Amino acid sequence: MVAIFEPGATLQMINSKESKAISEWEQLYPDRWLFIEVTREDEWEIYEGKLIATAEDSIEFLELGKSYDERNIVSLVTRGNYTKPQPALVV
Repeated sequence: MVAIFEPGATLQMINSKESKAISEWEQLYPDRWLFIEVTREDEWEIYEGKLIATAEDSIEFLELGKSYDERNIVSLVTRGNYTKPQPALVV
């Protein structure tokens, strides 16, 4: 069976005006990928940002990410908190 990817199938534009801590966004949108416009960072960490979009697969942010890169806007792609148990890594 071959999976066919439909671009933008689950992409939801949010365009939040409010800036929040990254951990807050991750808590508010569990099990979703988040595209965030960074609003506060330093050399070591990204602290806050505005939620721009969510999706079930981070690949859906490809064009959006290119757009932000072209405009020299710092962005972050992260995943919301997992609500289901994840497979254990066996070493």
